[in-house]
Amino acid sequence: MKRKRLEMIGRFFREAGKRAAKDVRAYWGFAVVFILYDLAANLLFGAFCPSVIVAGLPCPGCGMTRAVLAFLTGRFETGMQMNPLGMVWILWALYFAVMRYGFGKKAKGLMTAGGVIVVMMIGVYAFRMYMEFPGKPPICYTPGNVLERMVPGYENLVMGVWERIRGLGL
Repeated sequence: MKRKRLEMIGRFFREAGKRAAKDVRAYWGFAVVFILYDLAANLLFGAFCPSVIVAGLPCPGCGMTRAVLAFLTGRFETGMQMNPLGMVWILWALYFAVMRYGFGKKAKGLMTAGGVIVVMMIGVYAFRMYMEFPGKPPICYTPGNVLERMVPGYENLVMGVWERIRGLGL
């Protein structure tokens, strides 16, 4: 009985590994482009996010990588500070991985759930920008961005607009 159970577990993990290897073979090019972009963007601009590079402003996904890593390593307070929806993305990815690699099935509702999470990200972003900007990373202004280099007084313009928005009490 124990031997049969161990064989079943072994077969389960072998099949999951085959499915994962198939995806790696299919998507390795995307991974290479992603890594090259990451290296180039960080080398040239010291940032990954196009919004930070161009405008010096955070985007709805800013802090997500740091949040996910913080959540996965048990640093929940840091994860919440970086991006509170990091945990939701972890659960989304876990559902995908279990369905695709564990059971070899299509994860139903995955795109809909992803869309809902993106809408939630936009809402959380708007709230955090209104309440916290310019605060601590990732909800902060990043100097040295492209627009700041091209437009004299750009940082003052951004901060002035933000103060006006807050002053309106929206």
